[in-house]
Amino acid sequence: MTDHEPVIGDDDLTIASIVESNGQMDYVAEVYRDHDKASVPEKQDYEFGQPVYITTTVRGEERALVGVVYESRLVNPDQGRDGPRLSTPDQELFVPGYVDEKQTLLGIALLGFAELAPAEGGQEFASVSQELPRWTLDIDDSVSKLSGAGFRRFHQPDGQLALRYYDRLITAAERFGAEVTLSLIERLRAETDREAMLDVIERKVRWEASTDRGVVR
Repeated sequence: MTDHEPVIGDDDLTIASIVESNGQMDYVAEVYRDHDKASVPEKQDYEFGQPVYITTTVRGEERALVGVVYESRLVNPDQGRDGPRLSTPDQELFVPGYVDEKQTLLGIALLGFAELAPAEGGQEFASVSQELPRWTLDIDDSVSKLSGAGFRRFHQPDGQLALRYYDRLITAAERFGAEVTLSLIERLRAETDREAMLDVIERKVRWEASTDRGVVR
């Protein structure tokens, strides 16, 4: 990646909006539906292990909080209901929101953050930290897919490959912690040439999972 290469662009796909939090680094987002956005995400856009970002402003400076999709849940309030529906499908845009409440919810764990700076065609990560973000997100904040360039830059905060967040991620994602960490490692294999270091981290994650959690062997 060259210096000043944009990692965030105006045409990045927004996939969801924040609806609640489970803690400082653990958020729930609702995937956009047809009547929410002109361009709606497809299933592969919010798959397990998808890197994402959310922009926020802190003391007048714009930052990107970087995270990963670690879980999904389908919500169907009609399940188990008896009797006719209150509307037909062609009435969807003209009835109250409570009539059509089917949702796809995503669990998003924050991995770190980056300060943003202008770059030709978008914004770049001026500096990167894999520490726990100190700031909270807001309800309705938009969640967007992180580009490959952004994914690489985030994992080289000081020019060297790093996954300093992985202990926190395993704890926050609970039963899916090992799997989502391994998913990120596989993405890094495709984006970097640090195979030896990734092998070491993968062995450590698998060993800890097999001895402490019995999740991945």
